[in-house]
Amino acid sequence: MGFSFGGLNVRVYNGLYPNEVAGTVLVDSAHEDEPKRAPKFYLGHTAPQYLWYPLHLMFQTARHTGLLRLTQPSAPRVQDGSQLTPDQMIRALQRQPKSLASSKGIVIPESYEQARAAAGMGDRPLIVLTAGKPPSFGDPELDRQASAYHQVWVHEMQAQLVRLSTRGRQIVVENSDHGIPSRAPDVLIGAVREVVTEIRSKGSGR
Repeated sequence: MGFSFGGLNVRVYNGLYPNEVAGTVLVDSAHEDEPKRAPKFYLGHTAPQYLWYPLHLMFQTARHTGLLRLTQPSAPRVQDGSQLTPDQMIRALQRQPKSLASSKGIVIPESYEQARAAAGMGDRPLIVLTAGKPPSFGDPELDRQASAYHQVWVHEMQAQLVRLSTRGRQIVVENSDHGIPSRAPDVLIGAVREVVTEIRSKGSGR
């Protein structure tokens, strides 16, 4: 399962190790055409290639030395994880240093091209979850551009991802913007279960 920019990573992994992937869920996944089709204010900062590795080292060093943890507000400790709500669990995971180190993001254009070059998924189950709502930027003109681009996102770019597999299908999560994991976690969990069930059914010969 890959969310947002992580969808590119999932696709590249599938291309490198196809025998290790039985099925996929893409959650409002990044698409390789974003740099040329998205409004400029949508796109992250792009680092020059010579800075990619130094930036990676910097964030990983900050993670291992505890500097990233110091930048985050402290959260109350809970002995029993079952006491947490789904939203609290997600926030706790997002505050972990390893999560922060991997999300302090500088967009690397090479990732888009690696995803473009990666192989398809054959006949393995694929569900593409797509946000039904555009993000709000608090500015009428930006919101107008976001709404227009969102139609392209839903009906063209995300629909293209479905065709990576002959067994792909798209689910538009009408009540959610890009933050599907926190806005509609039940839909995400349901998609994963559906793919797992389909994999097991195929494996049993039914």
